[in-house]
Amino acid sequence: MNDHLEEMLRSTLGHASELAPHAPGNLSTHIAHRSRVRRMRVQALVAAAAVVVIAGGAAVAVRGAGHDPTAVNPSVTPSPTATEMRIPAFVEEVWPQAVWKIPAKLPGGRKFQPRGFIDDHTLLLETWESFEKANAIYAYDLDSGRVRKIANIRTPKEVYASGYAVGGGRIVWQTIDVVRGEPVTSFWSAPVAGGKATAIATERAVKGRGDQLAVVGDRLAFSLLEGGVFTVPLDGGAVKPVAGAAGHHILRWPWVGAPGEYTPEGETSFQELLNVETGETSRAVVHPGEQYVRCGVTTCTGTKADPPAFYRLRDGSQERPLLPKSSLFGLALDRFLTVRLPNPPGGQVLYDVVTGKSGDLGLRPQAKGGSVAVEPGLGGGRLVAYPLRNEYVIIDLAKIR
Repeated sequence: MNDHLEEMLRSTLGHASELAPHAPGNLSTHIAHRSRVRRMRVQALVAAAAVVVIAGGAAVAVRGAGHDPTAVNPSVTPSPTATEMRIPAFVEEVWPQAVWKIPAKLPGGRKFQPRGFIDDHTLLLETWESFEKANAIYAYDLDSGRVRKIANIRTPKEVYASGYAVGGGRIVWQTIDVVRGEPVTSFWSAPVAGGKATAIATERAVKGRGDQLAVVGDRLAFSLLEGGVFTVPLDGGAVKPVAGAAGHHILRWPWVGAPGEYTPEGETSFQELLNVETGETSRAVVHPGEQYVRCGVTTCTGTKADPPAFYRLRDGSQERPLLPKSSLFGLALDRFLTVRLPNPPGGQVLYDVVTGKSGDLGLRPQAKGGSVAVEPGLGGGRLVAYPLRNEYVIIDLAKIR
C-alpha cells in the first residue's frame, strides 16, 4: 500500500472511530449485504473507511441527477497551502443561491433521505421502513416547503431500491436480486406527478449488478458493475448494448468510460472516456508512480510522492497540489471536494477548485460522539445533503458559479 494512502486511511479511520457511537447490532450485516449486492463501487480499503463513517452516525453519498456547470476545459485555481487555510464563512453565506435548510423530518415526524433533484426547486426524498429499505419516495418543494408523495416502494426481503434518476416525467430506479446464485437487476418507474410504481419490463433478465442510471429521451440508459452500457425503452422492451461501450460505465451521460469507479487493482478510474452521442474520446494522462488516480470528464485527482496529492486537467495540464486532508475520491462535477478541518474546531469545508472559494459545512464533532462525513465524488451528482442538528442542509452544486 502507498505510504501516503495508508497514513490517510489510518487518520480517517482513527478520526472516525474516535467520534463513532455504538452501531446497531445488525449494522455490519446490512453493510456487508449492500456491498455484495447493491453498491460494490469502491475499493476495499475505501469501503472499510466508509463503514466506520456509517457507524459514526451517517454516511452522506453525493449522487443524483444533474448537469455540469463547468466548461469543457475549466481552469483550475491553486489551492491555498496548509498555512493559508482559514476557516471560511458558512456555505449558505458563500453560496446563498445554492443552499437551503429544511426540516429533518416530514410532517408527522417521519425521517427521510434526500436522493436527488427532480428539477431546480424540487427535491426527491426517500423514506425507509428499516435500515436502507425504502418504502416510499416524495417530492419536496424547496420554495414553498410543500411535500407530496410520489409513490410507494415495495421490495422483497434483502432487496433494495437504489440509483434514482429523473427524466421524461418519471422517477426511475433499480433493484438487485440474487437468482440461482447470480445477481439480476430490475428497473422500476413512477410518474413524477405521482402514481403507482411499475416495473420496466425487459425481454430478458439483466444479469449483473446495476451501476449508474440515466434517462435519455424515451429510453433508460444503464451500466453494470461488471461492465457494459445498455439502453431499454422506458415503457419496456429489448435491452440494447451501446455501440463502442463494451466494458464501460456511465460517468456522466453522455460520457461513459473504463475502468469504472470500482478499481480493485488500483487502476485509474475512467482513464478512457467516450461520448456516446458525438464519438469523442479522451484518455487521461497518468504519470509513472502516480496512484489512486480518479478522473472525471475534465479533471483528475491522485497521489504521488511529492506533493502527496494533486488535481489537474485530463490532458495533464494545470496540475495543482491538493490541501492536506482533502478527500481523494475524485471531484464532484469536476470541481468540488471536501477538506477536513483540524481539531479544533473540526468539521469539513466544501472547496471549489475552479474559483478557489470554500464554505464551512457547519459540521463539528459532537460531545456525545457521532459525526457526519460529507464525501463528494465522481459523477454527475449535483446534490450535497447532510443532517445538521434538527435540519437538513441541501446544496445544489449546479447553482454554484
